[in-house]
Amino acid sequence: MTDSGDAEWTIESRFRITNETEAETFTEYANTVVSDQRDLEYDSGFSPALFTRYVDRSAESTGREMAVENAGWDDPRIEDLETDAAQASDGETERVGVLSYSFTWTNFGIVDGDRIHVDDTFQTSDGLLLPTLSTGQRLVIEPPSNYGFVNAPTGTQNGALVWDGPHEFETDNLQITILQGVGSNSSIFAGGGWLIAAVLALVLVISGAVYLLTQRDLDIPVSTDRLSSLEFATILERGTAEDDRRSARVDGNGGTEAAAPQSTEPPASDNADSGTRLEFEEPDDDDIDPELLSDEERVLRLLKQNGGRMKQASIVSETGWSNAKVSQLLSKMDDDDEIAKLRIGRENLITLPGVDPTELD
Repeated sequence: MTDSGDAEWTIESRFRITNETEAETFTEYANTVVSDQRDLEYDSGFSPALFTRYVDRSAESTGREMAVENAGWDDPRIEDLETDAAQASDGETERVGVLSYSFTWTNFGIVDGDRIHVDDTFQTSDGLLLPTLSTGQRLVIEPPSNYGFVNAPTGTQNGALVWDGPHEFETDNLQITILQGVGSNSSIFAGGGWLIAAVLALVLVISGAVYLLTQRDLDIPVSTDRLSSLEFATILERGTAEDDRRSARVDGNGGTEAAAPQSTEPPASDNADSGTRLEFEEPDDDDIDPELLSDEERVLRLLKQNGGRMKQASIVSETGWSNAKVSQLLSKMDDDDEIAKLRIGRENLITLPGVDPTELD
């Protein structure tokens, strides 16, 4: 968070890279995403528009004016993985490919003298905006210089609050108070429901789904392990910390960089030996409240959940929409190349692009 009450968010996806082939694969994929040539929502369930809807819902619930500003993709980068375990089997040093999206959420917190409060932002009439963290996800909240946490509700690492998934939040878990004049390594009034937060870094893991699509499209066996992939900078829930990623963008906007959570072990070291290449699930997309999704996003999610293909009648049944609405929506999505429609007898078969309709059971 900033001392003005705005929150600087960064969503960061991380991919483990063990050789030059994997580095080239990551670079090619990341560049297509940043240049808007690739639909990351189809790959991973993440959509920049999703956060705009979060901001709108929070503004309606709190009665405060809120907006998304300075949003955009940052330049992809590859960093060295500085851990004892960062040595690939062929002797090469493992690295991490980073793909990030950052933005500023205005009026995220309430400034009250030397304190910044963040609590009602996460609460809506339908419940918490961030109800859970799935396995592999991480939420990190870092205070700014000369600020600290009050009554931290969770453990800290290097002065930052850290939640690792799987985790289910209670209402008081996300009541945060940031106090000026307290060092970032301090936590005062231990035990209550308030914290101080200046920078929220939410590490959301979308990298797994992205990796699958990268491997499928480029046909390169990238052995990427999921790290604690997405980091949100500054405030809250689904973000990761690093507005500096925005400074790396073409437009040159700057921000506060939230470093990846430091640890004596790599973020995904617990899973590294178990082989996460094709065995993980994609919980993030499923955890999103359907009411937060657009009609197109709901259809795309249903298709992904059903192997990339469904009958039109099944979509009507799953969504509860009228036949006319579904027919009109699918026709528009077909025109926009978001889906493909195939007439089989008296049924319309709907598939995601690139899915073979003849494989339908």
